[in-house]
Amino acid sequence: MNEEHMSPGAYLQKRITERSRKVAKSNNTAGYVAMWPEAVKDVLAKFPNLSPDEKEALRGNVDGQIHSMGGRTHQDFTAALHAVARILGS
Repeated sequence: MNEEHMSPGAYLQKRITERSRKVAKSNNTAGYVAMWPEAVKDVLAKFPNLSPDEKEALRGNVDGQIHSMGGRTHQDFTAALHAVARILGS
């Protein structure tokens, strides 16, 4: 899908997938903590006029992914959750 016509959610997923691959190749597990806040910043840069509801949906999406990865890897990603909350102003 062309980035020009992506929804914020699709763009987020694309950025997460790209960042996740880079982190996996680097064997730097701390990179996973930084991955989500960086991806959220990318989404906000591309879609600067998101409504509060859209930001809340974005946060819900990211929170779900963070909790899922934490469950799979048995790692604590609380710092990523807090960083995303700060970025999205909630």
